[in-house]
Amino acid sequence: MNLLFLPKLLPRADIIGGPILIYHRIKNLAAMGHRITIIAPSYGDLDRKDRSLEPFCDRIILVDSLRNRSEKEVEELQKRLKRPKFFLMGDGGFLQGIEDALKELVTTVHFDAIIAEYSMMGQYIEANQDIIPPETLKVISVHECYTKAFELRKARGEKIDDETIKELSAYEFRMYSSADRILSLTREDGAFLAEYAPDLKDKIRIVPHGVDTDFYTPPAYKRVDRGTKNILYLGNFEHYPNVDAVLNFMENYWEKIVKAVPDAKFYAVGHNPPPEILKFRSENVIVKQGGDNENVRQTYWDSDVFVAPITLGTGFRGKILEAMACGLPVVGTSLATFGIEYIQGKGLFSSDDPDLMTNCIIKLLKDPKLREKIGADALELSKRYDHRCAASILEKVLKGDR
Repeated sequence: MNLLFLPKLLPRADIIGGPILIYHRIKNLAAMGHRITIIAPSYGDLDRKDRSLEPFCDRIILVDSLRNRSEKEVEELQKRLKRPKFFLMGDGGFLQGIEDALKELVTTVHFDAIIAEYSMMGQYIEANQDIIPPETLKVISVHECYTKAFELRKARGEKIDDETIKELSAYEFRMYSSADRILSLTREDGAFLAEYAPDLKDKIRIVPHGVDTDFYTPPAYKRVDRGTKNILYLGNFEHYPNVDAVLNFMENYWEKIVKAVPDAKFYAVGHNPPPEILKFRSENVIVKQGGDNENVRQTYWDSDVFVAPITLGTGFRGKILEAMACGLPVVGTSLATFGIEYIQGKGLFSSDDPDLMTNCIIKLLKDPKLREKIGADALELSKRYDHRCAASILEKVLKGDR
């Protein structure tokens, strides 16, 4: 198949978070014999100099981009395009260069499918549905339902007015309706979408997240008790649910943990930690900038328990699969573990009760043999979610077999 990908960030091999999923989708689909073209925004020299995708792609078109626009520019775009402001700024915000490149390609090259990775990029499918040939499968990969995310934020007290959510929802679900297939990372998120728009139900397909188990599993795997009691949370702190998760941990977990395990250390690692997290830094609380994949992997390997006290957002947390592939026991909320089919206590513990979660963390920190057993279970569970398995499911969706 000849496939065109529209990601909101260039999926480089060295990047962490959601874009690494897209990198592996492309890598594995190419290994299956499919031809890949990408149109992606470029946000700086790291994107322009990257060569990690070249072995897997026929063509990579980069469009120079800026994340920030003035209020005047956003208002002018909104009047012209009639889309919510959310779709016009930040990562994946509208770019005329991407629109122009898409129009040129779909009128000169035959593609079997166009895949918009992240709902943000679905705006190009919705706006150009009349010129995309009818035999080309139009796919929007929903990493997060924006309407649901905004409603959760409002419920937590953020000042978001009802009109903003109404406008966002109307456009978001009109955009999904323009696609032939909607990809969801979890059954739970697929159900959210169907609740908002029942007419989408027959279009929704579940294509789970994945993990590169070959990369993350420690050599000659066996976790050794180093005498440390390191708790890890990792995430991109420019995505607010990750900030909220750390605040939740410090408010509802940490005091009880450090009282029971005085030598415990908590590591909050990720891109651009904000002041409300940096203020917690101490001898036992280490907040630091995340590095590339190699550095992140070593951070996992140096940790003893991975926590995911997530209470905001939707989607699949790839970081949990990465932690499990490193042989780390995981303790997280039900929201954090969406999309993972597990047995409680076999690789991970999940609860929305902070006291239960805290007790699990304390027990794991105090018992090296339990950590080793749960970590081994986590590693085995992660193998079911290897990127190669997820790519096979995606291929079947694109071929119409699912």
